Amino acid sequence: MHPPPPDADFRTEIEPHRRAITLHCYRMLGSLQDAEELAQESFLRAWQRLEERRSSASTRAWLYQIATNACLDVLKTRRRRALPHLIAPAAQPGAALGAPDLEAAWVEPIPDTRFDPLDPFDAREPGPERRVALRESVGLAFVSALQFLSPRQRAALLLVDVLGWKPDAVASLLETSAASINSLLQRARTSVDSRSDEDRRASGPVDDALLRRYIAAWEGGDLDALTALLAEDARLSMPPQLQWFVGRDAIRWFLERVLATQPRRYRLVPTAANGQAAVAVYVAPPAGGELRGEAINVLSMRGGFVTRLTRFASPRLFPLFGLPERL
Repeated sequence: MHPPPPDADFRTEIEPHRRAITLHCYRMLGSLQDAEELAQESFLRAWQRLEERRSSASTRAWLYQIATNACLDVLKTRRRRALPHLIAPAAQPGAALGAPDLEAAWVEPIPDTRFDPLDPFDAREPGPERRVALRESVGLAFVSALQFLSPRQRAALLLVDVLGWKPDAVASLLETSAASINSLLQRARTSVDSRSDEDRRASGPVDDALLRRYIAAWEGGDLDALTALLAEDARLSMPPQLQWFVGRDAIRWFLERVLATQPRRYRLVPTAANGQAAVAVYVAPPAGGELRGEAINVLSMRGGFVTRLTRFASPRLFPLFGLPERL
């Protein structure tokens, strides 16, 4: 027999936690769609186990506990998500591009409108360092690096380093010892730092003027202007394309080839993802016709240059960003 649906009082109490729980699941899983499904599953589990909650003050931690276990259950059977630069060598200019790898599981972006890294139920007052750490904790670099950890390492790192839990509390959740949690944390921090430090250093505050110049260069088909906006060591990744390019000259070679062999009309709509600048890319034939959503590009910026450009060629992301699929 299925349990009755949650009553209005319960929904009213837990709904304010939905964004925080969904964001936690996103960090664990690397996919917003998966995270929304797991957040909903977590709330259903919470309703079924309502008697376990001891007080309203414990609701936040109780929901995190349920959501973490729901993610751990799912991760037993799901493939690890990644981004191309973490699993393949950089492509060389002149090399033939392979077909997109549609079978791989790729990390996906999350729109800024769908989360608030500053949890309103967190009693700690976030100072400048805390705010920077929280912004980095939703960045593509950090989320992608998390996916290379074991599920239990992910949970320990997120609960302690991002959410501020004590190791003893995480040990109780994962049914292990505090010493084991400290060991998990040590290995997890080393792994994440080795995979994300360079990208985190390459990411600064959003530069609105730089973003406007980037959009104008793309829409105007001005390859020289676009190349001038790239840092010398910029990187271009394009999941589900396995190949990726590093360096201004290599990226220019690729873009020149694309613009020359696939002449199209572009319109870029600014948005934001993972605490970073982003644009929704719409394309149409040069002779005219409907503009269709093709990709979400997430950009890192520092020192007046674009340092990282990750192009997610997945039109199904547009509804998740609240964007029309056609213009």
